[in-house]
Amino acid sequence: MPRTVAARTSTGLLLSLLCAFSASAACPPPAARPAPFVAGHGSHKIAHVLADKARAFHDGVTVFSGHVVLTYGSETVRARRIRFNRRTNAFTALGDVRVTGAQGGELRAHYLHMNRATHRGVARGVHFILPHSNARGQAVMVILRSRHKSDIKDTRYTMCPKGTKVWYIHADRLHLNYTKDVGIATDARVVFKGVPIFYWPYLSFPISSKRKSGFLPPRYGTSSTSGIMLSVPYYWNLAPNYDLITTPEILARRGLLLRNHFRYLGQTYSGSDRIDYIPVDRVTGRRRYALDITHNQVFNPYWWANVDYNRVSDPAFYTDFSANFALQSQVDLPQLGQVGYSGRRLRLRLGGSSYQLLDTSVGGAYPLYEELPALLLRARGSDKPDRLHYGLKASAVRFVGGGAVPAKRVDLVPTVSYPLRWPAGFIDPKLAVRETDYWIAGQPTIRRTTPIAHLTDGLNFERALSNGGRQTLEPELSYLYVPYRNQQGIPLFDTAPAPFNYTDLFRTNSFFGPDQQVDANQMTAALTTRLYSSAGRERLRASVGEIYYFHKPSIYANYQTRVLNRTSDLAAEAYARLSSQWYLRGSLAWNPRNDQTDEGDAYVEYRPKPNAIVTVGHRYIRGVQEQVDLSIQWPLFRRWTTLAETSYSLMQSASLESYLGIQYNSCCWGMGFYVGRTLGLNNSQFTTAMFEFTLNGLGALGSAPVVPLSQHGFMLGS
Repeated sequence: MPRTVAARTSTGLLLSLLCAFSASAACPPPAARPAPFVAGHGSHKIAHVLADKARAFHDGVTVFSGHVVLTYGSETVRARRIRFNRRTNAFTALGDVRVTGAQGGELRAHYLHMNRATHRGVARGVHFILPHSNARGQAVMVILRSRHKSDIKDTRYTMCPKGTKVWYIHADRLHLNYTKDVGIATDARVVFKGVPIFYWPYLSFPISSKRKSGFLPPRYGTSSTSGIMLSVPYYWNLAPNYDLITTPEILARRGLLLRNHFRYLGQTYSGSDRIDYIPVDRVTGRRRYALDITHNQVFNPYWWANVDYNRVSDPAFYTDFSANFALQSQVDLPQLGQVGYSGRRLRLRLGGSSYQLLDTSVGGAYPLYEELPALLLRARGSDKPDRLHYGLKASAVRFVGGGAVPAKRVDLVPTVSYPLRWPAGFIDPKLAVRETDYWIAGQPTIRRTTPIAHLTDGLNFERALSNGGRQTLEPELSYLYVPYRNQQGIPLFDTAPAPFNYTDLFRTNSFFGPDQQVDANQMTAALTTRLYSSAGRERLRASVGEIYYFHKPSIYANYQTRVLNRTSDLAAEAYARLSSQWYLRGSLAWNPRNDQTDEGDAYVEYRPKPNAIVTVGHRYIRGVQEQVDLSIQWPLFRRWTTLAETSYSLMQSASLESYLGIQYNSCCWGMGFYVGRTLGLNNSQFTTAMFEFTLNGLGALGSAPVVPLSQHGFMLGS
């Protein structure tokens, strides 16, 4: 049976070794837990040794053989034979040597010599696994410089799982620094499927998730506006809390574009600055740029500030230089700055805003006013039920630009209510007064005072179902009274019609913004039902409602022009989880008098298995918009997936945005090819091709669009 070798003095050590080595000696049985022995002169580091045999010599050398296990601190060495020098604290291990650590790394070798005090040594015929990663490799020789540094000669390094060699780095020398979590390879070649695809005389790369300055994988592709594109990003790890990515991008048709992205993060602030600049665009012959600057600041638990400033040299910048479909079709760019206070009862915001118009085709119908400055305030009292509630919404804004003379506006809306709630229902009476005053240059002061009375009540009925679930029935009535006020001569500074849907049935104004306040004498009736499973999960929610007008409004939003026979369209919405694979959501505005749909959308989602999703949708606004949306992510066969998405306008007979791609993903590498087309500003079409090649652990070459699985989600969840 194996013997335990342990002692705390040289005499005890020698006696124990002799006892373990002598076959004829009658030795006491080993202790349940072996006692440690001192590994060196005066050293406090304790080593535990388990071995079949041991032989001690007078020069401080002990030879262990058989199944030898040497435990020193957090590391363990296993071998067939270990020669340990107690005086120098060095050992030599031979035969099936395996070194493991608490951090999870492992080294296997035929031969290992190491000084445990200095952590210097050498290993031959090595296979290794790096801690905290899937990185592994093999080498002719490993030289251990210290506990945190090592040199590996003639090595192959990969992030692929054991038994897989799809790709690897073959380097003449690999230096690993665990203090900096950096690997440096010289004469490095990346071999993929047995074919060298890259060569670096000097390559530096991270061996953990820590950031490090250096080149990132290049990106390349082509577009219909710029031709072939090639960019080589360089990452600057400037400090633990800020960094910079500088990306020179060569565009075949246009020249050199410099992209810079600076990020910073502090305990009370964060921000991101993007600056894209091309000194001379060979197509237009002029300098072009884009700025995207954001900053968020928290001064204390109540006070905060932020900045969001965006600007381009010309409206076509993003359509010419961005592969981001959302940016290519953006109508305007915000330029905002504000400081605010957020307390329990009071919220205050002071700032200014401006916009840069990109889509010149909507300039006449889409005036952009600058708000310099704008003050917004919200205050409220107690929010507990069954007691008086009061609140105030106020704003003061100065408008300039937009093709009009400067103007000032103050809007005050004090409210008082007394909500009553109980398990089976609620009543919420509310009174408000909207006071809106305008001072427009060259015009007399405009004052509009509008009282608002709003009463909402509802009931909640519930019944148990035979399958253990339950169903609710929730009728709701809402009465709104707003007298007519003459609003001629008031510009629409920041006001637009609200959409007509179920949620907006209960609004006190069918406009966003205070420049228009509808007059109303109306009753809204609505009904909601919900189905719950036996586990309490909501499976279905369906609502329908309609407004009855006691008199037709004199001021109305666009949808209210459809008012006939004193009733609005029927507004409905539904969310349903039909099964674990099928989901449905939709909304509808239906005119029952002429049996036509004025607005509506419907989406069906199918998820039959992991990483497979199909979403089909249809959106419609009579005379304004009708389009079909389709997105697919579907596994074709082992590790191959196709991605597709399109938004097609039936009115324009054109694709608004679409892409098609195919990708391959394994545990070790991946690739994908994508082609996208988008309808940009002024109805111009742009095509972009993207290629992505990924070696897991080294990064991705190219770029890919956002996959459908990350874009779609249904309210009821999974």
